[in-house]
Amino acid sequence: MQFMKGCKEIYGTKLMETVLVDTSEAVEIAPRVWWVGSMIAHDNFQCHAYLIEQGDQSVIIDPGSALIADEIIRKVDAIVGLANVRWLVCSHADPDILGALPAMVAKGLHPEARIVTHWRDETLIVHSGTPLRYWRIEEHDWHLELEDRTLQFVFIPYLHFAGAFGTFDPMSGTLFSSDLFGGFTDDQSLYAGSVAYFDAIRAFHEHYMPNREILDHALQEIKKLPLRLIAPQHGQVISEHLITPIIDMLERLECGIYLLAREDPGLAFLLAANETLHRVMDTLVKEQHFSIVAIYLANLASESLNADYLEFWSTTNKVVLQFDQSDGYAGHEATAPHDVANVLAGGSAPEGVRLIFPLRSSVSNDIDGAMVLGFPEPRVLDEATQGVLNQVISLVEVGLEREALFRTSDMERVAWKAQAVHDPLTGLYNRASLEDTMRRLLALDDRNDSPELAVLMVDIDFFKRVNDVYGHLTGDRVIKRVAQAIEKSTRTNDMAFRFGGEEFLVVLPQAGVTGARNAAERIRTNLGAASGDVPEVKVSIGACVRQAAENAELLIGRADQALYQAKANGRDQIVFA
Repeated sequence: MQFMKGCKEIYGTKLMETVLVDTSEAVEIAPRVWWVGSMIAHDNFQCHAYLIEQGDQSVIIDPGSALIADEIIRKVDAIVGLANVRWLVCSHADPDILGALPAMVAKGLHPEARIVTHWRDETLIVHSGTPLRYWRIEEHDWHLELEDRTLQFVFIPYLHFAGAFGTFDPMSGTLFSSDLFGGFTDDQSLYAGSVAYFDAIRAFHEHYMPNREILDHALQEIKKLPLRLIAPQHGQVISEHLITPIIDMLERLECGIYLLAREDPGLAFLLAANETLHRVMDTLVKEQHFSIVAIYLANLASESLNADYLEFWSTTNKVVLQFDQSDGYAGHEATAPHDVANVLAGGSAPEGVRLIFPLRSSVSNDIDGAMVLGFPEPRVLDEATQGVLNQVISLVEVGLEREALFRTSDMERVAWKAQAVHDPLTGLYNRASLEDTMRRLLALDDRNDSPELAVLMVDIDFFKRVNDVYGHLTGDRVIKRVAQAIEKSTRTNDMAFRFGGEEFLVVLPQAGVTGARNAAERIRTNLGAASGDVPEVKVSIGACVRQAAENAELLIGRADQALYQAKANGRDQIVFA
């Protein structure tokens, strides 16, 4: 393996992990664009300076640290001469950018040398005591015209400074990204060799950048640029083939980890905590079943806290449910023990081998559950761990509440059948049970990002003719056959009601338009395929999906209007409201 010696041209190459670059001299990273920094031994936070070669209008991007000022000046002298540096771009006001300025001024810059910066940065840079004058980017339409190119400035506020900005060179496709895309790395290679460099970026951004929303705003602006190279102030230069995957990963990164704990427990703890929260959130998003999330959390509690067990309690709809390892966290009715009952009632539990944390409703903020961590011996959590645990709890509360609503709704559905709250002829639910059912299903639907509850109003076509020709007993058998077709066509969590006479109502949770249409078509198909000693009949179906905040009466009313339209259109069809 050979080093690329001196001022070698390496732009345009697809660098792999094994490529090393000799950084004892300047390195041309793009046409007339040079890295002129210096690697400090045993430092995982290198400070890079860059030079754009433009004759007596040459530009230094982020002048650099005082620790390497002499090396920067030597390398600049070898290319254009420091006296030809007309512009010094300072993307923020930290000493790792300003530190080299006094040495450069002393050595001798261009007589009209200017600091190129944002007004917000200038307010702090003046306190460095530099005699150089300023050229504000916002007063020049965010562009700087040079000998053979025009630089474009990209505002990336709060990353990590209020006036932070990046510098884009359209000619070479190089973005000088300041702190953005920077990283902590013990690898002193100038170039990132693979997407594994993201681990260095993650460690830096999680604690250095304020939050995900601010980071995402900057990334959306940067994605508009035709990038071929990213040259950050810290870390490693990113070649074109790595830009898209690294941006994709950055878009999913959570930042601001010092908010995880009031006291500073150390960077290593915060990075691990942030990773934990990210995985919990990712699991909650990907997994619809709370049992899978709970099993993941139980394993996490065992590995990170040495907990013997994890259990959850819920009192949603006044039904006490326990979620524990005994049934794979599926949830079952149980009597809360005294310590849990006390927490559910708003009291506190004594510290010991069982730590009990109250869970609150996302709607009312009332205590409607508890999380229990069991330990082999009495345990007291430090403030930092408690702070992270509180954030995990805030994520779990929504998932548990949703699961409890599902479970209680399902249990009530089974209980209603057991109590014979159904139509004696068809075995479907009767209209008397509709009000309570709709109240619970609407509450569950309210927790979706958008309504997904659908209803079908089904009516037997020309049913009066059946009674008149064949008699009422045959009419009853026809009604039963239609009810059987409906039951065969619906899912286990759907609910079918005999609404009255020859009319049926089918309620479809989390179905949407597609699910409702499919269910309606299955009813017609299954009815047509039925055989027996009763006359063949057809059905008309009115369907609709719930609108935001719509109550049961309005929802069913719209389905009824759609049914009326199906009848008016000639029957034997489906009409959506």
